[in-house]
Amino acid sequence: MSTAPRYIPRYTLDDYNRWEGDWELIDGVAVSMSPSPFGPHERVVTELSRQIANQIIEKRCQCRAYANLDWIVDNHTVIRPDLMVVCGEQPQRHLQRPPVVMVEVLTDATRERDLTVKRTLCLENDVAHYLILDPSDRSILHVTGNDEAAVDTTQPQTLRLDDQCEIALDCTKLFQ
Repeated sequence: MSTAPRYIPRYTLDDYNRWEGDWELIDGVAVSMSPSPFGPHERVVTELSRQIANQIIEKRCQCRAYANLDWIVDNHTVIRPDLMVVCGEQPQRHLQRPPVVMVEVLTDATRERDLTVKRTLCLENDVAHYLILDPSDRSILHVTGNDEAAVDTTQPQTLRLDDQCEIALDCTKLFQ
């Protein structure tokens, strides 16, 4: 056994900006985003994105839905949620403030990270709604700053985006 100290690199946003491929940076640790998601994951993301975008347009909310946009949390953390809703001023490049809604659709490769690290990031950064969707058991967990609840997927799920805008998700269509 070596007595040399173990070197564990801690990367920054500058490092991240030079990388090729799909990565996240979590507390200075590089996390590969491969393999890419499979069909059930992408069907859920697409349906949810469609529902949110249509209602934002219909209700004339000052919000937009983004799939796979980087959120720069700080100099050592950059994540790419499956879907985010941003209200008010819209990003020209990456998002540099918390979204109103962040969504992760679980896969075998991301399950632990989505349920722990990303949940904590949402709570620490005052993300109003963190939705965790699990295609394998057709469940939705809704995490807010002061509550966490399983969503009844037979009923619409209402999300208040800002003072003027509220949308209702048709959960029955998300896992078809």
